[in-house]
Amino acid sequence: MRKRNATITIRCTEDERQRIYSKAHQHGLTLSDFVLRSALGNKIVTANGLADVLKEQKSIGRNLNQIAVLGNMGRLKSVRLDELIAQHERATAALCEIAKAVR
Repeated sequence: MRKRNATITIRCTEDERQRIYSKAHQHGLTLSDFVLRSALGNKIVTANGLADVLKEQKSIGRNLNQIAVLGNMGRLKSVRLDELIAQHERATAALCEIAKAVR
């Protein structure tokens, strides 16, 4: 982990300060990280809704894992995966929409 030990001080109006803090908060960044990324020309991307989609993808993975375990134990003869496939398609479509917005 790099150590940040240099300080830069700038002067701005109260309105500018509030707008900078607001933008940092919007992106979920600390003021230092936001200002550094902005000043260094790094792209700041916020992917709203990603946590919900990732949660859904994890639940799909758990369901598939449980089915595989039961199948390997010989406790399943046949499985209908229609709902699981539809759930996966919806989650993948949501991820694609987020990715389009990020670009």
